[in-house]
Amino acid sequence: MTASDSPPVSAWRQRLAGAGLAPLVLVPALVLAAGMAALLAYLITWQNQVGRLERAAVPRLERFAMQLFAPPRRYTYLPHLLANDRTLRDALSHPRDSALVREANAYLERQRERTGATVLYMLDAHGTGIAASNWREKISFVGVNYAYRPYYTRALADGDAHFYAMGTTSHRPGYFLSQLVTKDDGGVLGVAVVKADLTMPDVRDYGGEVLVTDAGGVAFLSSRADWQYRPLKALSASDGASVARTRQYDGVLRAPLDLRTKRTLDSGAAIVDIGESGHYYMVRRPVPETDWHVNLLLPLEDVDVAAARMALLAAGAVALAALSLLYLWQFRLRLAERERSRAELEGAHAALARQHDALTALSDQLRVQSSTDSLTGLFNRRHFMESLERLLGTAQRHGEPLAAMLVDADHFKRVNDEHGHPVGDETLRRLAAVLQEETRDGDVAARYGGEEFIIALPRTDAAAALTVAERILDRVRAIRTPVPGGTLTVTVSIGLAVAGPGEEMAELIRRADAALYEAKRGGRDRVVTSA
Repeated sequence: MTASDSPPVSAWRQRLAGAGLAPLVLVPALVLAAGMAALLAYLITWQNQVGRLERAAVPRLERFAMQLFAPPRRYTYLPHLLANDRTLRDALSHPRDSALVREANAYLERQRERTGATVLYMLDAHGTGIAASNWREKISFVGVNYAYRPYYTRALADGDAHFYAMGTTSHRPGYFLSQLVTKDDGGVLGVAVVKADLTMPDVRDYGGEVLVTDAGGVAFLSSRADWQYRPLKALSASDGASVARTRQYDGVLRAPLDLRTKRTLDSGAAIVDIGESGHYYMVRRPVPETDWHVNLLLPLEDVDVAAARMALLAAGAVALAALSLLYLWQFRLRLAERERSRAELEGAHAALARQHDALTALSDQLRVQSSTDSLTGLFNRRHFMESLERLLGTAQRHGEPLAAMLVDADHFKRVNDEHGHPVGDETLRRLAAVLQEETRDGDVAARYGGEEFIIALPRTDAAAALTVAERILDRVRAIRTPVPGGTLTVTVSIGLAVAGPGEEMAELIRRADAALYEAKRGGRDRVVTSA
């Protein structure tokens, strides 16, 4: 030992020599091992965290699509109904007959009040408004030409169309649904248009931002107000020309968000930067029956922090393990370390098993929610339409009758206004319970929208369906809903239609709806069967 060597240093060197390693070799190896462990931990943690985001994103996107179209889907039948109404067709055929036009305006006004749509209007073959539900207002659509709007041109080409845009007359956005109106000889008579509200659903529990973009990439709905009406990237020349020509975002289109894709993942999701707004995990899904996309952007700051923290922990763990190997050679400590690792591994397996069980339960819950109305427990509108199409096809193949029944609570707005929405909700639940009890296995009862319900009755002719409807009327009259100071009674009006040979689903529902309208007009608390 030299004069400069102290006893601790000498002992340390002796231990290294006993291990067969020189200090100059061990230190770089230790640094390299810690660095590799940190990098590997960072990559694995980051990937696991992103996988967690993706597993959470998919059901949220599916739920969002259902929430987005729940309000406007109740109006999908309405353009077809308007296109086949004789009063409106007469006004389009004789636009100079002021009496016919006045009657058409009044009819559209009543329909708007009944359905809750924003505006209903009729365009002639040249795209000019002939009659409108807002004919009394200063911003009436009567006399205004909308031939430049895609809901007009696409209806002429395809028979029907839908289009989201900023109103050029009202300056309010809306979702436009249109239907071609044809003459008896097949020529073009005009186009029936329904404008409905399409608002951003509540996404506060989604953990990020949600954008709905059109085919050109313009975010026309956004959970962030400062991102709305902004393209994700600069519009192409053709998309820009289309937006200008159709005046789709008249007066509200803003500068692009400048979205930059940093990395595309195997799942199709992407890591993106949006200007100065931050770093996001972005997953997008097409909206069925449209050329839109729903985009969910989840911030990655927490993912980066978690990965960095795990990298530091991994590096520290490697360094600690290396130092332990240098100074703690006893077999007992090594055995204890091995036992600790085994326990941690078992704990990790148990945690993964619990997470798998939770994800399975959530998947089952989302599957039920996707077909069930949350308030009444009946099927929702989407599930009913899919079921009715299948039942109607079966009935027509086997020559069996199939009845459709629309049930609407009478004066339900008065219930909410006078007793509050909790009483209204309880009333709807009790109505739904009656419908559930009065239908058979194989029948499909659903909430159609608001206070309106719909039932499909396979292998049921008009007489049998009328018997069911009258039982429902009697049962509903007997409902007593507690309210302060007494009880509340309600009645329903029922429109009934039996499918004819080769009849399409939309026509069957339209006839049931027309019968319901007759029941309402005839005094309510009754059933009317479509001829």
